[in-house]
Amino acid sequence: MSELWTIRRLIAWASEYLEGHGVESPRLSAELLLAKTLDLERIQLYLRFDQPLRAEELAGFKQLLLRRRAHEPVAYILGSREFYGLDFLVGPGVLVPRPETEHLVEEGLNAIQGVEAPRALDLCTGSGCVALALAHERPEAQVVGVDISPQALAFARANADRLELSRRAQWLCGELYDPVAAAGGFFHLITANPPYVREDQWAGLPPEVRDYEPRGALVAGADGLDLARQIIAGSRAFLAPFGWLLIELGQGQAEAALELAGRAGIFERVETARDLASIPRVLVCQRGDYG
Repeated sequence: MSELWTIRRLIAWASEYLEGHGVESPRLSAELLLAKTLDLERIQLYLRFDQPLRAEELAGFKQLLLRRRAHEPVAYILGSREFYGLDFLVGPGVLVPRPETEHLVEEGLNAIQGVEAPRALDLCTGSGCVALALAHERPEAQVVGVDISPQALAFARANADRLELSRRAQWLCGELYDPVAAAGGFFHLITANPPYVREDQWAGLPPEVRDYEPRGALVAGADGLDLARQIIAGSRAFLAPFGWLLIELGQGQAEAALELAGRAGIFERVETARDLASIPRVLVCQRGDYG
């Protein structure tokens, strides 16, 4: 590599290089990594196509490219991932926020639309992306995020600070509802993006996921519903009358999840919401009165 490497030429070469190593979305990866190297927005690359790179910039880009060649997630390399229009810090030890999880936020906002000063509990909170997106969209909301991983909660706290939402966010370390009694009271909304990958699916996941993201945040037993069962069963003690329970689902899990919710005996409404691919993505349950 030399000073003759322009942005245009480097993107073309890096895209082909990554594609040859089986990397998903090679051009997007190349552009995002080059933008980080040059401290530019991605769109600015297109305005500077003929700009040559300096030797130190080429060296820096090469290091990022080698990490991506090894299938390290782009979000880990960049140190952040956009979710619901917000920028979240991520890294090893925390699940990378997915676009499909934005449907969980949308359904949550719909559920608490008419509630004044809503309280929301987000289980398996990870980076805090769902809880903080809800808090950002509803300035009067209070959110509580729970995760079993102290490492994940460190990211959640950092993201709350970064988004200036710390005063309305509380973080609890423990398994599902175990630490929630300390928060006190009931919740108008409980959300969860729990692990839902089946054990037999793990080996077939892309290396970006299987080799880097935390297994405990992804795999949940033979049918992928181990955590969902516990979340549904435990919601009785924490969900307010007419409150909502929303759980993100994997493909093919809707029927079983609907049956689990129906058998719980506390919900007057049980259905699923579909994502943009028409996959039932969110289990939507509304509690009746305590009765």
